[in-house]
Amino acid sequence: MSSITDFEQWLAGNDLSDYNDVYSLYNSVANVEEWAGYKTIKGRTEGQYVVSSVECEEDLFLASEKAKERFLKTIEEQYCEGMDIEGYYGFHLAMERDD
Repeated sequence: MSSITDFEQWLAGNDLSDYNDVYSLYNSVANVEEWAGYKTIKGRTEGQYVVSSVECEEDLFLASEKAKERFLKTIEEQYCEGMDIEGYYGFHLAMERDD
């Protein structure tokens, strides 16, 4: 499978309209693990990561810790409605409750 480094292009290939998907992607990258439809693994060199998605044919290659942190910040900036990831997730969970 091929990989790209362009965050915007890779994100455009994923449907992140559901808050659960945004949260899953963020946590997969932050914790370097598989989370729902996303999987993040360490690359060949220390500080490199590869992110894959069931929705996207290409993997996202994060070349450094700095790139990883920038990607996480991009997710918060573009998808979290001005909140950090935990606030965004908690807000949407609360909105779904039928109390």
